[in-house]
Amino acid sequence: MQRKQQSGFTMIELVITIAVLAIIVAIAVPAYTNQVIRSNRTEAIDELLRQASFQQSQFTRNNQFTAVANYVTDTGRYQVSTAVAAGGQAYIISATPLARQVDDVCGVLSLNSIGRRTAGGDDLNCWAGRAR
Repeated sequence: MQRKQQSGFTMIELVITIAVLAIIVAIAVPAYTNQVIRSNRTEAIDELLRQASFQQSQFTRNNQFTAVANYVTDTGRYQVSTAVAAGGQAYIISATPLARQVDDVCGVLSLNSIGRRTAGGDDLNCWAGRAR
């Protein structure tokens, strides 16, 4: 009698393959998610800088800042708002994360009339895009 040669994976090979794939996924998914959050943060920074430029033009024209920004970005990731103080002589613009962006360690990003940049996390790294 001849034995047929069987082809395929043994149970041990299958378990090892699944374990290796699980380890790769456990490392890759959080890293990818953090990178997406970091790249989405640039949207908030762009909006804050755009609003600051607008405020500077308003101050040049009217000798005061105006509280006109209060909107959700087109992508729905940030709520941008402006608060004016000191009789229109100072402002602070904030970008509050929404939806999946709330997991960003930087939290609320802010920019004021004297150029001070703040964040819920590390100010320097959050604005430079290096924070996780």
